[in-house]
Amino acid sequence: MPLPRKVGEFRFPVGAENAGRRLDVFLSHKFRRSRTSLTERLSGCVFDGGGRPLRWSHRLRSGDVVVVHSEVRPEPAVEVRYRIIFQDQWLVAVDKGPGAPVHPVRGFRTRTVLTRLREELGRPNLQLAHRLDRETSGVLLLAEGTELLRALMDAFASRRVKKEYLALVRGAPAWDRIRVDAPLSLDRSFPILCRMKVDPERGQKAITDFEVLERRADRALVRAVPHTGRQHQIRLHLLSAGHPVLGDKLYLEDGRPYLAMIRDRLGEADLMRLGHTRQALHANILELAHPATGANLRLEAPLPEDLCALLAGAAHCR
Repeated sequence: MPLPRKVGEFRFPVGAENAGRRLDVFLSHKFRRSRTSLTERLSGCVFDGGGRPLRWSHRLRSGDVVVVHSEVRPEPAVEVRYRIIFQDQWLVAVDKGPGAPVHPVRGFRTRTVLTRLREELGRPNLQLAHRLDRETSGVLLLAEGTELLRALMDAFASRRVKKEYLALVRGAPAWDRIRVDAPLSLDRSFPILCRMKVDPERGQKAITDFEVLERRADRALVRAVPHTGRQHQIRLHLLSAGHPVLGDKLYLEDGRPYLAMIRDRLGEADLMRLGHTRQALHANILELAHPATGANLRLEAPLPEDLCALLAGAAHCR
């Protein structure tokens, strides 16, 4: 999303690839919201580069500028927590705590992992090599400079980075190991375009291996090894296997808890029903060849206290 010229303003240049597209369709992709949600939220707030209001049915032309005036909300008061687990002149890796986003997004401007790391280390050129959801904890890798970042992103895209996650799930799976091969696509029926769905016909290939590490009567600790990198892949594959991630507001109860959360209507009773205050997913291990030296690099973050508390006596918490 482009930087605003002033607080509360967003400016979107229109390229040739969007010429002829309706304004509401164009902005629904930019803001990742359904057209219904978008038009309700931004009615009367969309203008052309000269300040003239635009209709939602307006057809865009290459070279146009779309200007959106949006209400500026206070930045959410979240604690940005991380622990540096590796650092050299090329890379920085942290064990990210849950709660704060990894980069500026929506209402978050300064309370992000990337922003704070740049400030703390005095390294303004640090860039994220991959991403973790706000509520997901664990290993996060950053790179210094464009060339190194490109090499890392290529390694992630070509599956030369081994990723391992730990998840606490609802119920005790009957299986010890399972492979879920279920294509995923964007769920366009959800009011905010951030939710995925299993889509055998039009979805992108998605494969995850799961192994049960520990069981309790009503929950289990599961290791997840994704072989593809689709958005929300592990969470949705566990849901499709019948054992959703505890605390997952977006995929439990058809996403209603997520919609309640963004409207500040999620209560204690809702959190109790979900099983945890956040999605119980942790990025445990990243293993890759160092892009500058070629040395094998294994980055590991232990299961955090809040997840250990859900599985008292777990071997992975000793």
